[in-house]
Amino acid sequence: MSKRLLYISVAIIFAVLAFIGVQQYMLYQTKQYSPEALAEYNNAQVMIQISYSRPSKKGRVIFGELVPYGEWWRTGANEATQMTLSNDIVFNDSDVLAAGKYSIVTIPNEKEWTIIFNGKIPDWGTEYYPEFDALRVTVPVEDLPGEVEYFTIDFTEENEEPRLILAWDQTKISVPFRVL
Repeated sequence: MSKRLLYISVAIIFAVLAFIGVQQYMLYQTKQYSPEALAEYNNAQVMIQISYSRPSKKGRVIFGELVPYGEWWRTGANEATQMTLSNDIVFNDSDVLAAGKYSIVTIPNEKEWTIIFNGKIPDWGTEYYPEFDALRVTVPVEDLPGEVEYFTIDFTEENEEPRLILAWDQTKISVPFRVL
């Protein structure tokens, strides 16, 4: 092998390693400010897992400014928010979401939000493909008495009815569902 070919090979390997290193550093930096989280709901009938990243408020006006009203939002930060569902669930007494894996996209508004379960999971949360919407659910906004610093997805039960909760700043969304 000639010296020239050896130098070119070493340069290519170095460039590839540098590119991978920069990507890993950038991923580390973004996750440092918006850490990953996992929300889980488990009972005898269903297992639901939602993986997402948690951006912080940092004194900013969130809904209506940082997250504009009437436009789709990736529902968190960094990669697309993803939900894995072991069994079918029902919203609004008749809207069935089949077991599977979905990205969660939302359209926040002042009085209500549209929660979208989408069958396409993009690599990053900056793309949305409405043609893959599996189900849309509209729910009212609840005002919180205090601020939630980090965007939070969680589950709760009220009167034995499970609910998907999204909360950030002074806004809370509560999405009731039942298992088929």
